[in-house]
Amino acid sequence: MLVCLYKSQLQTLILNLNLRPFVRNYRTKRIITTDSSEFRNSFLKKQCGLSGKSLIRASKHVNFDSSNQRPHSVVNIFRIFGFPPSNITKIITRYPRILQCYPHKAIQPKLDFLLSILASQSDVVDTVTRNPFILERSLDNHLIPFVNQLKCLTGCYPSTAAFLKCNPVVLTKNNSESSMLNIKFLVTLGVPSSQILKVLKMYGHASTTPHDRFRDVVLKIMDMGFDLSSSYFLHALRTLTFMEDSTWESKCVLLKSFGFSDQEILFMFKRLPQVMCFSEKAIIMKLEFFLNKLQWTTFRLSSNPGVLAYSLEKRTIPRCYVLQALVLKSSSNESYSLSTILSWSDRRFIEYFVTAYKDEVPEIMEAYKGSNGLACLKLLKWDDEFAVSALQRGKENVDLSVSGNGETELRKFKRGQNGLSFTMSFLRGYGAQKKVKAWMDEFQKL
Repeated sequence: MLVCLYKSQLQTLILNLNLRPFVRNYRTKRIITTDSSEFRNSFLKKQCGLSGKSLIRASKHVNFDSSNQRPHSVVNIFRIFGFPPSNITKIITRYPRILQCYPHKAIQPKLDFLLSILASQSDVVDTVTRNPFILERSLDNHLIPFVNQLKCLTGCYPSTAAFLKCNPVVLTKNNSESSMLNIKFLVTLGVPSSQILKVLKMYGHASTTPHDRFRDVVLKIMDMGFDLSSSYFLHALRTLTFMEDSTWESKCVLLKSFGFSDQEILFMFKRLPQVMCFSEKAIIMKLEFFLNKLQWTTFRLSSNPGVLAYSLEKRTIPRCYVLQALVLKSSSNESYSLSTILSWSDRRFIEYFVTAYKDEVPEIMEAYKGSNGLACLKLLKWDDEFAVSALQRGKENVDLSVSGNGETELRKFKRGQNGLSFTMSFLRGYGAQKKVKAWMDEFQKL
């Protein structure tokens, strides 16, 4: 009886025994010897033409020694196919791990397939050089099915080849699973092939969206009344595939706080889908300017949302200053709408409204430049310490002794000065604090 009880307790103890504190967890670590590192760097430099930072960066992604013949075989495959040394260097720089691929399994068949499509060895060399990650994709699971799908869209292999030569990146940025389903879905809806090709070319991220999400977005766009053959459909597809539903709702709430109705929001989105991609700060600033400063109605703004696409500081406000100056002088009889004027290039606007009236309204050039980000700062206070510093830096010999009337030469110098002002141009993105600091730095150098 005691023996049975002892065995039972011993089994329980063994089962519950935690050996983790007594067992060391050894991890295997790849040891790179000095000889292999030197050989690798020498190979990348002599055989692949890498140097400097590109060599250092590539050496971190590969590991081979003199006993590994695979890197030599990879380089020879490219040379035999007709890749110039400069192209091989570009490929290895962007995709160094290709040196560890099996050349006759992972590289040669894909080059042969591309040659059968592009029909020109030089085109294959150019395409692979521009996007070497093509060789990373599976031939049977991705490249062949995707090219066949493109052939169905373009109608023939020559058109497919022309599309791939202009856009080699589509072979890698379009995921095989979701992209194929999304393309087929667009085809079943009757979306023109030219539109689908634009989706693949310009908005590859949209085509790789998970199919359920992609399907919901496309159906939502169709419910809004978009024309599937228009460019607005593409912009809306790009916007909504990027945007979470919660972000859409928050943007709608923001627009409604300015008085926009649901119908006006939809009308604005159909005319300028990108408006929902603007940050909330940018939307607030632009709406406050047009609705409060210019006294536009929400209906007018939703009917002309293109004016929101331009920079307030760089285009909208400067041109409004010029138009305001002309209206006050009653100098211009032009009847262009503001949305049209904002769409003009800077050269055309200056020619029509600045140069044409500079003699009649001399201050128009000043109004245009002064509102175009050229900060004009004026020194209102002259401190003695700054004055002394300025004189010392200029190696001016100023007598700081006290004269008979109790004034120093510095005081006389200060009293005779006018307000100091000068203009400065600042780079885009400069904030107010940076502008003031930059101005003060320049002032200290006087």
